[in-house]
Amino acid sequence: MITSTASVRKVVFVSALVWLFSTRTAGAQEANQVPEIEQLKRHVAEQDERIAQLEKQVQSLIAATKLSAARPNAAGESTAQVSGAPSSPPSTQTSSLGKSSSASSPNVTSTAGAQTETSSANSTSGAAPARSTQAESKIKVGGIDVDGDVYLYQYVPFGVPGSQPKFELYAFSLKLDSQKGPWEFYTDYRFRTTKLRSFFPGNTWLQEGYVGYRTRYGEIQAGSFYRHVGLVWDDSFFGNIQYFDGLKLDPEFGVGFEGTHKISGRLGAEYSAQYFSTDARVNGSLPGRDFVSEPGARIKNDGTFRFAPVWHFNDNTSLTVGGSYARGTIQRDGGPNNTRWQYATDATFQWKGLLAYGEVLTQKVDGLVIEPPQDATYTLFGARWARGRFQPRFNYSAGNYHGFHPRREYILQPGITINMYDGFYFIYEFDYWKQTSIPKPLLLDKSLNFVLLYHF
Repeated sequence: MITSTASVRKVVFVSALVWLFSTRTAGAQEANQVPEIEQLKRHVAEQDERIAQLEKQVQSLIAATKLSAARPNAAGESTAQVSGAPSSPPSTQTSSLGKSSSASSPNVTSTAGAQTETSSANSTSGAAPARSTQAESKIKVGGIDVDGDVYLYQYVPFGVPGSQPKFELYAFSLKLDSQKGPWEFYTDYRFRTTKLRSFFPGNTWLQEGYVGYRTRYGEIQAGSFYRHVGLVWDDSFFGNIQYFDGLKLDPEFGVGFEGTHKISGRLGAEYSAQYFSTDARVNGSLPGRDFVSEPGARIKNDGTFRFAPVWHFNDNTSLTVGGSYARGTIQRDGGPNNTRWQYATDATFQWKGLLAYGEVLTQKVDGLVIEPPQDATYTLFGARWARGRFQPRFNYSAGNYHGFHPRREYILQPGITINMYDGFYFIYEFDYWKQTSIPKPLLLDKSLNFVLLYHF
């Protein structure tokens, strides 16, 4: 019994020593880890603070993006829009300067056109889509943004002698846009099964193609691009009087500068200056209505200038008022040569998705005038709703011609663009084109126009 008690005491004594040693060792380790734990706590606190800062930055960016999407651009149109109805699809809006200035609503700024020439002397033909301003292309190949438009077009005339209904592939437009730092390369190449106009070099052509260099105040361009005199387009598909006379969507070869700038508060401006050495001979004018369809005729030293203040009254309302000037020489192999001046005043008012616009353009031609162009005064105005799935519009254009063939023409043009599905759009327009002259008025076109547009 004594022996057993002594043994028990020994076991208890040894166990106590082991426990005491373990406790001291753990305590020592704990004491050594205190600095590390404190350091980890500080690191976690710093990370929490950094995450909070990032969350604030993300919230600020989201708010700024929403504000930018709602604020009208320099052309007086929302960045959520495109220049009116898409003769191209929805995307970011095109300003009155065109694609580069960035600007088309759920539309793209593609402008459209009408039917091709027929055997009728009174037949009309439409525009080809203008440049669209997509926020980001869905297709990228080797760093190049690729997009384009395909138009299936049905023309149904009635009451117009010599005109026949038709269904055709109006155009296939392939656009390439590559940006490297401040440099940009853009091209819009188009083709169809037949010539758009009889004076075109073929059924494929370069609509626009240039190299650009972006600066703080705008982009410098060199190549082939549209003249900027007045409004770029009314976003119709069929076209207007100015288009059929070669004054709208008219590419030429030269150099130019265009941009937008915030002056102060809600006041901004858009501007452009261009010099063209010669024409590209691929505008939408009908034969005999512009010098490009005349063999041996060309424009030389054609310069344009446009300046347009923009007032943003609030995030949903803006007014743009622009003034334009252009001067160039029309040279002919067999003469005579003419000097052409153009002056234009335009205005665009936007309230939310509603756009109202107008333009007056005066053309003066000096010298012996035996072929177009001639002295004339053009007017253009219209309105459209540029948001949502259904986008109705109404356009009116007119030309008052003076000189060797005095007359007046006008086009009435109601229409609508419907967004059917992602990338698919249906365009409907009714067109009534009449010429009033002495002694007898002449109906140039009265038609229904149906377009199925696919934008990729």
